[in-house]
Amino acid sequence: LLILPLDGAPPAPNSQSDFPSCLSFGVQRFQEKKEAPQFSLKCLDGNTIALKDCKGKPVLLKFWATWCPSCKEELPVIEKFLAGKRDQLTILLLAIDGEKEKRIQRFIKESKITLPVLLDPKEKIARTYGVKFIPAAFLVDREGMIIGAIIGERDWSSVAAWSAIKEVFGLR
Repeated sequence: LLILPLDGAPPAPNSQSDFPSCLSFGVQRFQEKKEAPQFSLKCLDGNTIALKDCKGKPVLLKFWATWCPSCKEELPVIEKFLAGKRDQLTILLLAIDGEKEKRIQRFIKESKITLPVLLDPKEKIARTYGVKFIPAAFLVDREGMIIGAIIGERDWSSVAAWSAIKEVFGLR
C-alpha cells in the first residue's frame, strides 16, 4: 500500500546509502516537503493540543483506533519506545474512534499509555492528512513540514526504529 503525500507527489526514491535505516524500517520519505495541516484537538485529559504548539521539535503523528488490532498492539510498544526520548521527539496519538471516547479511555488506561491522546471524532484530521489505512504515522519536522510517513504496523522495539527516526529528523 502506497500513501502519497498531500500534494500527490511520489515518495522520494530512497537511496540505501543515504537513509539505510529509513529504508529498513519502512519510512516513506517525501521528495517535496509540504506544510503539515494545522489542527487543534481535544485531548483525553480534557486539554486541547494544537500542532503549532509543537513547532521547534520533531513530531510523529500516529493515527489509530481501538477497533484496529495492529494499533492496539503497537501503542504500548511506542510508549516504551519514547521512554528517555521525550526531550527529542513528540508523539501525538490521534484516535479516530468516532464518538467512542469511553472505549479509548479504557484502552489507554489498561495499556498504561501516557502519551497525549487526541480525539479526531469525525476523522476530519485523518482525512486532511489523507489517511486511508491505519496504523499510520506522519513525520513532521521542526519547521512544521511533513517529511515522511510510516504506514502499517512496525516493531518500535527494534534498533531500526530509533535509527530511522534519528535519520529522518537528523537527531543524534
